[in-house]
Amino acid sequence: MSLDHRPIVKLCQQCQFLFSSRGFEKLSSVGSFRHSQLGTFADRPDCRFCCYLWNNDLLGASNQVYKIRCLRHLLYPVSRKARQREFEELRQCWVVISRPAANQYLTDSYAMIASLEPYTVPAELIIGNAIDRIFVSAETEKGQMKWQTFSPLRFVTPESDPLAKYTNYRPIAWDGLTSQWVADIKAMLKCCLTSHPQCQQSRPRVLPTRLLHIMKDRESSFRVQLVATEKGHTGQYAALSYCWGGPQSLQLTKNTVHKFMQQPIEWQAFPKGLIDAVEVTSSLDLEYLWVDALCIVQDDQDDKKREIGRMSAIYQNSVVTIAAATSGSVQDSFLCNQSVFNTKYSTCDISMTLDAQGSDDLGRLNSSLSVVPVHAHRIDNLPLSKRGWAFQEALLPPRLLVFGDLEPFIRCRTKNVIRKSLSCIEYHMSTLVPRRIIDNLVSRQYQERLSTDHKDDTLDFIWREIVEQYTLRELSIPEDRPLAISGVIDFLSEAFSDECYFGVWKSCPIVCLLWKTEPSEVRTTIPHVPTWSWMSVTGPVDLETVVYFDKSEASVKWDSTDTSQTRLIVKCCVFESEGVSGPAQEFGPGVLTESWSDVLPSSPSTSSQQRKFEPVGKCAYLVLARTTHGRYLAIVVTDEGEGVYHRCGLAELNLPESWRMRPKQEIVLV
Repeated sequence: MSLDHRPIVKLCQQCQFLFSSRGFEKLSSVGSFRHSQLGTFADRPDCRFCCYLWNNDLLGASNQVYKIRCLRHLLYPVSRKARQREFEELRQCWVVISRPAANQYLTDSYAMIASLEPYTVPAELIIGNAIDRIFVSAETEKGQMKWQTFSPLRFVTPESDPLAKYTNYRPIAWDGLTSQWVADIKAMLKCCLTSHPQCQQSRPRVLPTRLLHIMKDRESSFRVQLVATEKGHTGQYAALSYCWGGPQSLQLTKNTVHKFMQQPIEWQAFPKGLIDAVEVTSSLDLEYLWVDALCIVQDDQDDKKREIGRMSAIYQNSVVTIAAATSGSVQDSFLCNQSVFNTKYSTCDISMTLDAQGSDDLGRLNSSLSVVPVHAHRIDNLPLSKRGWAFQEALLPPRLLVFGDLEPFIRCRTKNVIRKSLSCIEYHMSTLVPRRIIDNLVSRQYQERLSTDHKDDTLDFIWREIVEQYTLRELSIPEDRPLAISGVIDFLSEAFSDECYFGVWKSCPIVCLLWKTEPSEVRTTIPHVPTWSWMSVTGPVDLETVVYFDKSEASVKWDSTDTSQTRLIVKCCVFESEGVSGPAQEFGPGVLTESWSDVLPSSPSTSSQQRKFEPVGKCAYLVLARTTHGRYLAIVVTDEGEGVYHRCGLAELNLPESWRMRPKQEIVLV
């Protein structure tokens, strides 16, 4: 029996007491309410709350895999039959409803306790001793706990409801860009702009080369005109992060640039996604919006190169970047998008009455609340989070206004999430780890200038996370892989006073060269990128070697005669492939313990042993580093003649100490 198929409005006697003024008072004073024995719940199919506890998922979007997700699973397990003795013991257990300790709020499913952070609700209106969350557990007669929900259920009720005095949790109520939502979003932005010092710009906001000037025309229409800014001028503007979704029907070209600057762009030509972005920008009382398709001349390679080089500053200088997270195309509206990417778990709606307090008569107040499990918000499910160009757009801005599928929220350099109010949504599974790394770096710079004593190690680990997350994303044009992360590189170059060429940093080149790939049927090479760079291949890249890196066994420098920075000079010990994996193995068998090809395709059904990459032809191993477990990492190269080599893979070697007697050689990698 499911609540979705059979509406149940009644409550049993115990539930009537629980959901009453007296029941809430008991929870408030004692902290728990012993309901009934577990074995009796199946006999109350007409009680709405009992039926919900018996049949429905009480854990919600837990990040753990639990076989027991409702009371019924305790007696009738999904994967096995209950043993008779265990069945009888559990059947006699009591179902206990309890509230967490007062004045403590679980911020996520990891049960981390933190103080409540109201953003749009005045602190004095927050109910510190609220009965807004409950745990459901099964206990023996003597109080020994046999099972408990991993995270508490929420009591959710509208702010206007009389029950709001008992709970701080409010419904998910996104219904488009209403006047109330505009006010709420403004309040969230104001919170960041006025109370987060580390989110403030350390220098004036220099305007991009071009912007869209938004002028309100009528109640439901706007006039939008392209304007060129004067060099060095400062001001406020919003930027847009969105999925193109294919060729753009409306874009800036050599033929349209003068037309768009001389007169407003035809409003009817705007796709739905850009209409939404204009509406949001105007509702936030901002006059200017930056959109790449309309602010960069798309068929002018010089203009594209120049503006892409300014991408870091463009997003960092925006007041807010609007993230159209749910739309896979600019043709789709992100304000009216009905797609649901995050699971909404079934709830239990309960009607109840409360004794009127503070009144001379003995009236009764009709009220209602919803018992709701956790809805975990996952940002990786959203279309925008799968696009390569959107990666740096999520990392660089001081604050993001994200229009997701459940409700809009803000990410800033201080808080991972600023939301309208407390709700059943938890955001720990939508945390952008690279975003937090960069935000923490900005925070450290705000507090004190970054120390350079250990900057190499810090940059190693920051870069590992960024590369691994970035290469999971898709690019419509594979050749954009170096370009779509250039803004992040510019940011880190300034933060660490370092230089980066094709994804390899001057301060830590060895670990940046020790990247590896997993076999893939669709992995290809990217032309005009040096083979030693992870940017030269498509698909996910792994820099796990950073964790196990012990010390360098080589030196790396860029060829000073090469202005393109594509030639590396590596000084290291070199082993010919015959001496490592061929018939004439120099140190005997077992020297090559693991190897990974950069581009060799392999079927997913192939075992890891069968996938082993053993180079053929005139290949060599360049020993670059030692790992913490005593092995050595070498990049595999092929001889292209004239002393020039191409990289083709990575290998782990089990070398005896005698290898150190070999003289080091200088190898040119391209």
